[in-house]
Amino acid sequence: MIKGIEIKNFRGVSEGKIDDFDNLNIFVGKNNCGKSTVLDALAILISPKKLTMIVERRGWYGLDSVKSIFRYRNMENPIEIIGNGIQVKIKRSGYSIEERTIGDRMILLTVSYLKNGKMEYEYNVKFNPDERNIGSLPYKDGKEEPDIIILDHNIIHGVGLGEAYSKVFDKGFEAHQELLDVINQVYPDVIDIRLFSEKIGPEVIYKTGKVPIYAMGDGFKSAYITLAFLSGIENGYILCEEPENYQHPSSRDLVVKGICEAAKNNQIFISTHSLEFIDVLLSNVNNINVKFFSLELDQNSGKLSYYSFDSQSAIFRRKELEADLRR
Repeated sequence: MIKGIEIKNFRGVSEGKIDDFDNLNIFVGKNNCGKSTVLDALAILISPKKLTMIVERRGWYGLDSVKSIFRYRNMENPIEIIGNGIQVKIKRSGYSIEERTIGDRMILLTVSYLKNGKMEYEYNVKFNPDERNIGSLPYKDGKEEPDIIILDHNIIHGVGLGEAYSKVFDKGFEAHQELLDVINQVYPDVIDIRLFSEKIGPEVIYKTGKVPIYAMGDGFKSAYITLAFLSGIENGYILCEEPENYQHPSSRDLVVKGICEAAKNNQIFISTHSLEFIDVLLSNVNNINVKFFSLELDQNSGKLSYYSFDSQSAIFRRKELEADLRR
């Protein structure tokens, strides 16, 4: 379990430290307070190989996307992400002969992974405007990294329904049944979800017939894909960016129940702008340790600060939360 994180020179944060993470962690605060940056930093701390994904996650704008992960786009100041005795450093490497030939059309980053002050591995990632990441040097073949999934708009809307269905069954029938049990808490009329035809894709089965998932509402479809990812990980880490997006009330409830189920066996970090999402979450977190972190980022100094509170306090701080979330 990640207990805390320290961030230096990453995106808009010059420095910041958050302590005492719990099982289910909710980041709240007004726009541009650092919620997404903290999620990105956690992803890199847990799995440095996610760097390429993090660089591209907010859209690809050529080499500027690479520069933008550094504070003020200044690649002379290395990024440092620290937590649980692990330190990840990201810096621009010295120019190679090849790079000098093509000038500023390529960026080579070196990622160093230290554990308890000792270098575990180091690798390079090369970017150019056309091919994005064009290869990295392998490091420690066979080294196992923790299971981690990052759920954001790109993932939820970039994955096909058939792929999501296969992801569930790759874990076995028990995983499918557990997902169905969650769905039945919100949609009790659903008997099963099965794939009868590759052409049509998965279908939702009712007593009176069946309906292709593609014909269901957008909320149900995105909720199903979210649940498929949540069911595919155990004893790992789940990072969710604004999971309430594009959800109507019933599908939002479904996503919340899936998150609470996944929190029994994983550590979860969520950013949200929705008070309604928090209300539903608080009504479903029995026997789950939840902690809220209200973030604030000084736009001039780049210093990240926060205050934290538990689920019981969140009920009494509802108006305070609403003021932050609506800004």
